[in-house]
Amino acid sequence: MAEMKREREHPKKQETSAENYYDYEARFVKQKREQERINVLPRVIKPAMFAKGEFALGDMRVFSRYTVAPLSSLTCGFVELKPGAQSDLKRMIPSAIVYILDGSGESIQENARFSFKTGDVVIIPPYTTYQFVANSDEGFRAWLPQVRIWHGQGLLWREQLEADREREAIFQARRRVTITPATRTRYDWFLARLAEENRIEREAPRVIRGTDCSWESTRQGKLKFYISRWTEVAAAALDLMMQEIRPGEHSGEHRHIFEELLLVVKGRGYDLHEGTRHPWEAGDLICIPPMISHQHVNDGTDTAQLISVWSRQPGHEYLGGIEQISDASDWIR
Repeated sequence: MAEMKREREHPKKQETSAENYYDYEARFVKQKREQERINVLPRVIKPAMFAKGEFALGDMRVFSRYTVAPLSSLTCGFVELKPGAQSDLKRMIPSAIVYILDGSGESIQENARFSFKTGDVVIIPPYTTYQFVANSDEGFRAWLPQVRIWHGQGLLWREQLEADREREAIFQARRRVTITPATRTRYDWFLARLAEENRIEREAPRVIRGTDCSWESTRQGKLKFYISRWTEVAAAALDLMMQEIRPGEHSGEHRHIFEELLLVVKGRGYDLHEGTRHPWEAGDLICIPPMISHQHVNDGTDTAQLISVWSRQPGHEYLGGIEQISDASDWIR
């Protein structure tokens, strides 16, 4: 509002071109309408409500946000293959992570083969050709969470047929950088990052085994982190965590500024968002908008399993930490 006042007081300094004029009032009206849309959209999305096409919560392009779910930066898709079947060969600029819901198979990346099974997470580095092959005796189902910032950065691009040779040459050149320069200036640190990222891509696993990840008893409940800010992984867009809640128990209640998306793998229960109840069951997606206090409750007869993702960098560096409001019912001080 102060900027609008200054513009009224000094009209000669304004650009008269509509192309250069920033409509402040229109911006605030749009934000208000978006918030109203967030408030009325469902927090739990059932499979019958999934958007048509590849992405269950709407297209990767940001203009389709707030059409299915009250989330702007997160969406997801699913892959399901019958025994012996294989997916199309693809390559994207962004990295990807794939949680295996059930079954087994192989991820073929640049002609290297990586086996996976239920409970594993497959890592696909940036600009890497990949496809999935299901084992001959069983198929598999997988969940592919995605961040939706690539379109805004001009990086929402995928190829399924002939490669773009110029783009391919750029990434080949980037991956040949393996020597870390001596860090004498702050700019040297940025130069060193590319060599470090290439090392991680070469050395870090392409499959994170669920059996290799340990459970932790925390104030938020029983958690198992596959990918966190401490994980060396060649797909750094999202953190991924599993939570288990026993029958009759509940998670802690907490709040954070960044969005969160959860898939209910097993069980049933409900979420409390600012005290409002949102029932869920296996197969549903739970959407946590920014700045909403939330808690998961298991009111079923079986242990509930939830897979949770959030944007890695904004969640940690840009949007602050997590505020714990109350502790999980099974937390022992």
